[in-house]
Amino acid sequence: MSEEDLKEALKHFEQFYEEIFLELADFGELKELNVVDNLGDHLIGNVYARYNDEQSAEKAFNALAGKYYHSSLVQEEYSPIISMKDCKCRKYEEGICIRGAFCNFLHLKEVNKSLLRSLKDEMYETHPEYKKNRNNNLNKKTARKHENTSSESSLDKYDNLKRKRIIRKWNVDFMTEKKNNDKKKKIDQTKIDLAILEKKLRSKQFEEDLKKNEQKKKKSEQKKKVDSDEEETITNEDGNK
Repeated sequence: MSEEDLKEALKHFEQFYEEIFLELADFGELKELNVVDNLGDHLIGNVYARYNDEQSAEKAFNALAGKYYHSSLVQEEYSPIISMKDCKCRKYEEGICIRGAFCNFLHLKEVNKSLLRSLKDEMYETHPEYKKNRNNNLNKKTARKHENTSSESSLDKYDNLKRKRIIRKWNVDFMTEKKNNDKKKKIDQTKIDLAILEKKLRSKQFEEDLKKNEQKKKKSEQKKKVDSDEEETITNEDGNK
């Protein structure tokens, strides 16, 4: 891909990101907005939006139901992911992921920091109440922090186990699909090989039949010639008599 094409692709992505960010920011304060670069069937086209509170997420979920984006139906759903840190592919960030775009860990597209900063500034300028609500929520969380330390620890542990089970299932599904595809490819290749072999055998049989017919024709012509010579000899003998 040329440098010009890369610049055009980056420009297109940033326009998409800006449009989605500002649209989703109308439903509540966005803490994160991530776009995946994966091509697997269960990840391609996914956008993960994390709100500051559950009410905003529910509001966005209900508002997006039945909506279309560029003639494609938006398929909204709640995600079990709590922290992108646990789900993103570290090897992809290091540039050494061997699975490529079909990896089951998230390959997150990088967003320009200045663009993200300007979008957040625009969000807070358009919705100044978000900062006020965030400060109120922060004070409430601080007040409950010491009371819920043990319960929050248990919940985090449960969430971690749940995420691990989900990721394990993704990996199992990926390997199962890969094995099935490999098996199908082998079967298809076997069919192709058999078809080629059958064609070769038919061609060989045809050549043998053709050779046999030529030999029969040659023997028949030789026999006719011998019979003709014998008749001519008999005719000459009768004339001499």
